[in-house]
Parts: sequence; C-alpha cells; structure tokens
Amino acid sequence: MGSAGSSSPEPKTIAKNFAVKFLLDLVFPVLCQNCGAEGVYLCVPCQQKITAPASRCVVCGKTSLLGLTHPDCSSREIGLSGLLVAAEYEYRPIRDLVWHFKYSLVRDIGEILATILVDFVIKSDLQAHFETAAIIPVPLHPRRQRLRGFNQAELIAYHFAKKLGLTYLPILKRMRPTRSQVDLPRGQRLENVQDAFTLEPTPSLGERKIILLDDVATTGATLNECAKVLRQGEPREVWGLVVARN
Repeated sequence: MGSAGSSSPEPKTIAKNFAVKFLLDLVFPVLCQNCGAEGVYLCVPCQQKITAPASRCVVCGKTSLLGLTHPDCSSREIGLSGLLVAAEYEYRPIRDLVWHFKYSLVRDIGEILATILVDFVIKSDLQAHFETAAIIPVPLHPRRQRLRGFNQAELIAYHFAKKLGLTYLPILKRMRPTRSQVDLPRGQRLENVQDAFTLEPTPSLGERKIILLDDVATTGATLNECAKVLRQGEPREVWGLVVARN
C-alpha cells in the first residue's frame, strides 16, 4: 500500500494554489460579468441572452449560410470550408470574459466559453454538423504558452470536445513566434502567420471533418493559415469555430 504522501499534493503546492486563487479573487472576483451575481463569471440568465451574429463568408464578409466560404472566394488559397461564430463580440460580458481569460489568466473561464460554444451548437441545431468531427485548437508558440501558463484555445477546445463527446486532437504546432494580430492591418496579418504552423506526424485525417477552434477571430488569417496546413492531412472539410469575431 502506497504512503498517503504519494497521492496528496505537497504542502508547497497547496499553498501556491491557494495564493494564486486568493490573488485572482482580489484582482478578478467571481462575479457575473453582466449582472454582478456572485459565484459565477456568467450566470445562466445572462448566458441565455447571448445571440450569434449573422453568418458571413470569412473571405468577403457577405452573408452566407452557416458561414460557408463562398465558392467564388474559396479559390483564393482559402483553407477554411467556413467559419462558425457563437456570439457577438460587442456583448460586453463576452468581451470581458475573453480579455480576462487571456490577460488575467483565469483558467476557469475556458470551460465557460466552451459551454457558450456548446449552447450555440444546440440552439443552431448543428449537432449533426459536428458528429464524428475532430476538434483541433489553434496553437500558441511554446514560449508564449510558458509565459501565460496555458493556451486559451486548447482549454476551450478540450472542454468543448469533452462536453459533446468528440475527439480532441491537438496536432498543430506553431513553429515560430508571431506578433499579436490585434493591431496589424489585414495585409500584415496574412504575412505575420504565413508558414508559422506545422502538422505533427499523424495518420491521415482520412476524410474526417475538422473543427479548428480559437477564442476570437478578426480577419480569419490565423485560422485560414492553420486550415491550409491541416489540408495536408486530407480531411473532408476544415471549419473554423470561435466564441466571437472582432
């Protein structure tokens, strides 16, 4: 029989976790980001107020069924079959949750954002669209992931796949560091992520549908570059899925 210490956290680990939680609660208390209700970052009534934006082609921005990439646009070296967006970025709680997830490093928000995506899938009657799909997160460069302590897309993707019983497949890697896309003009965003990703050695994706997941999309340049790399595995389709589009 193993000793009790072999299955229990070290006192230093317990103290560290407690200290981190204490500091986070001071900086970012557990309150609904919309109504201020205690104990949750987004209460159920406020979560139910979330609405998905109109579906648009990721290339031209014009209205498109389910965010499908228009045939006329798909000839422009576009890897994405389409882009699904769960929420309006202008809805303040969404914007605040995404910001605190990335910059206040509140890991618990990852599961909340995954729940928002699941609700979107159910409300939009997209369960069949996701059936047998593999969920792949957009990767961070290892250096940035070490600084942050986690990859926000990985956390969301993991919880999303688990909630829907789908395959979680983190097989994309970022080969070189890239600048933040936030303040770059469109042309520079495309250059910034060009050839930044690689596919881990893996069996053929075998005509599977791939759902490429990230927290927020702007121009879709990062998602599209990842999708082009994933096409090397010969999947049937590569769809982007994000919490919001800025």
